[in-house]
Amino acid sequence: MRDPAARRLYLRPLPGGAVPGKHSQGARSRTAQLQRFLDPLELAARSELPIEGGVQLLVVSPSDWRRLSSYGYGLPFARTTGRLVSLVAAADYPPRLTRRFDDLLLRAGRAGTLPPGDVHEFLDLLLGHEWGHAAANRSGLRTRVKWFDELMATYLFVQALRSSGREATLERLAAWARVQVAATGLQRSPLDAFEYPRGAMRLARMLWFQGVFTERALELAAVRGWELPRELAARLPVGDRGELARTLVEVEPGFRPWFAVFAPAPGDDAAGARGLGDERGPATPAR
Repeated sequence: MRDPAARRLYLRPLPGGAVPGKHSQGARSRTAQLQRFLDPLELAARSELPIEGGVQLLVVSPSDWRRLSSYGYGLPFARTTGRLVSLVAAADYPPRLTRRFDDLLLRAGRAGTLPPGDVHEFLDLLLGHEWGHAAANRSGLRTRVKWFDELMATYLFVQALRSSGREATLERLAAWARVQVAATGLQRSPLDAFEYPRGAMRLARMLWFQGVFTERALELAAVRGWELPRELAARLPVGDRGELARTLVEVEPGFRPWFAVFAPAPGDDAAGARGLGDERGPATPAR
């Protein structure tokens, strides 16, 4: 099945590998680079999970992005159409997007945690997270409980990196997670706060959640590997938050103390910290 929105575009095909690509004019090299990043992830997951349906990579220019989506240009996202998941990536990151992370990097530095590289690297790693959503959606791991789906997407990304021997990328991912948590440590929130209306969550709070989810995925995948998602796929309830939490604790008891991370600290207010926390996060596509 083709993505209906993509039919309105003329995108040049770049076949081969596990994740076929299409791209706007001038984005062939960028597409090939991202395919080299995604292909080992897809192959690793296919060998371990009952994945059904296909995945494709669309690397598009600003003008093609506007024809494809109403979301602001830059942040990668995944969109499911029937049995096909499209991973949509920008041909380049605009300065207006990268500048939004200046305060994050400054706050992390003041907290003693330096970024491991340029913010472009962080944004590319987000495409790996979006691939994780694609893998989860195609293997029975989507629950429509947003915080769990976000955690599982990150877990699958981490585990696929481990299976494909991408230790250096895992180290970079862990370093960026430390930056996220260090810069936004005052953003502690209950897990239910992640059930946000699309685009309403403040950027700092979203980054804190994602940093904490990444650290948990890195820790747990080293112990449970592919066994955890396989067991969860057979047992997960869909849309029932209480039953989901109970199932997680039964499958992995370590989730019980982890849930305490999301208890608000004394003195936290609902609005979060000032500065970076005042900026709304980017709209998040429905998956």
